[in-house]
Formats: sequence, C-alpha cells, structure tokens
Amino acid sequence: MEMEEIKKEIIPDGALVREVTLKQVKPCIASEGKIRVLMELDSEIGKVIPLLANMYPPGAVNYVKKKNILTLTIYDRLISLYPSGKVSMNKNHDVEEAFEIIKRVMEKINRAYLAYQDGARARDVDKIGPMDLHQCLPGTNCGECGESTCMAFTMKLLNGEQELDSCQPLKEPWMQEKVQCLEKILGQQLMETLGWSGY
Repeated sequence: MEMEEIKKEIIPDGALVREVTLKQVKPCIASEGKIRVLMELDSEIGKVIPLLANMYPPGAVNYVKKKNILTLTIYDRLISLYPSGKVSMNKNHDVEEAFEIIKRVMEKINRAYLAYQDGARARDVDKIGPMDLHQCLPGTNCGECGESTCMAFTMKLLNGEQELDSCQPLKEPWMQEKVQCLEKILGQQLMETLGWSGY
C-alpha cells in the first residue's frame, strides 16, 4: 500500500507530544481485513516509557527494559512504543481508527511526562505477579467483587478486567495493613491504574 505520510496535530497543548505522523500502512498479518500502521510522534519518549508502563494493568504490559521498548496489549491490539517516538499498531479497521487510538495513548504519554517532571518513579511491572498481590488482599473469598475467590480477582486485576475498588473488604478501616502492602508493591501510580480511589 503506497501512500503519502499524513501528519496530524492531535493534542495542541500536549506537554510532550502534540503531533503524530502516519508513516506506513500495511495489511495486518494477525487479523485479515485489518491494517497495521507505523506512526511517529513529534518527540522522543524514552524517558517516560517506564512511567507509561505503570499507567496500564501489568498483564497488558510487556516492557523490555534493556531496549526501553514498551508493547501494550490494549484496545484489542498490540501497540509498541519506541524511545525515538516510533509507534507500531496492528488490528486497525482503518487509518481514522488508528488516529483515534494513538490519541488515547498520547494523552497517557503526556500524563507520564508531567509525572516524570514531578519526580515520579516507575515500578518494575514485570516483577509484579499474582502471588505478590494475592498476599495483600483480604483473603476472605467473599465474592463481593463478583469473582469466586481472591485469586481469581487477582488474575483479573492484573489483566485490567477488575479494579481494586471492587474489593469491598479492602475499604474497611481494619484493612489498612493490606492497603499498605499493596502500596508498597505497586506504588501510587499503579494503585490508581488498577482502580484504587482511596487517595
């Protein structure tokens, strides 16, 4: 598919990224009838990639620390972000949909940049497993969250299919030690990412 590059201003007042250029469109190997795109942001994003990884559920994140490359499994597609500002994205219905999705990602990049400027530090999401979080949950298997066990809740939490706020016992005053356990493992940004509104 030969095409001319398309440059769009997406977030005029963005703190770090404002524009994106569509560089390439090819047929999607993973999904027939859809397209994959290569885009380039108007700024390098290497310094914010670790923080950006904390803005998505750990189960949706594949972060290659050595190369500082982040691949997200979100919006039913794979989105890879590179330090240079290059972005690849598969399973798009069309170019317009790709621009809609990149806008959402750019909004998070700008939030990550503001957090970076405020001195926020990223947590290693690849080191957070289900057992780490499960030990910090009440362990009552009460089912109030809609899951049959706390372990089932933990698995869905890591994949972004559940939110911490769904765990009702965790909100009780006598569960502060459990909340502190989660904060120690996750940090404030990941607590918020996983749906904790107790701040």
